[in-house]
Amino acid sequence: VLRAKLAEHNTQFSSANSMNIGRLVPQIVYYFYAYAQMIKNQAILAGDSIDFSVPTGNFGNILAAFYAKQSGVPIDKLLCASNDNRVLYDFFHGGKYDINREFELTISPSMDILISSNFERLVFHAINEDDTLLKQYMQDLSKCKSYAIPEKYRANFSDFIAEFATQAETMEEIKEVYDKTGYVLDPHTAVASK
Repeated sequence: VLRAKLAEHNTQFSSANSMNIGRLVPQIVYYFYAYAQMIKNQAILAGDSIDFSVPTGNFGNILAAFYAKQSGVPIDKLLCASNDNRVLYDFFHGGKYDINREFELTISPSMDILISSNFERLVFHAINEDDTLLKQYMQDLSKCKSYAIPEKYRANFSDFIAEFATQAETMEEIKEVYDKTGYVLDPHTAVASK
């Protein structure tokens, strides 16, 4: 029945890749759910601000957290956790998005990304939705492999802090958490945990 209805309207389902806003919307819900679970488990009181450490390469999940914060979840800081491919870490610490670097293959492959496609959305918001300026940044990234955000916009990234974990630190974190709890972290979560 569903297939027939879709065909009748010349419509089909497709998967949502990490750049699709249709994938980000359900991820926003995760943060509402996590916050509600913390209240339910009496880890926090309703209205308390919390921080999230999010492992990221393509910036989708942490962007969803940003949108959840914009939608009312009392989030204070969003920690952008990077692996050895620290493009985002370097950006948040200096304002320059620079992919002129050695690409590292790590045990956290979903984070092995130099061009974070969802980061463009955050930049758009941070530069007061100036699409002409954003287009220039993306052209600079394509042509020169970098762009820099002027100081006047840097405060617009204040919801974010950034850290990174090397592959060795990631493996140490997996072992340490396992030794303490018996739980085996996946390498992406281990980056955020570290």
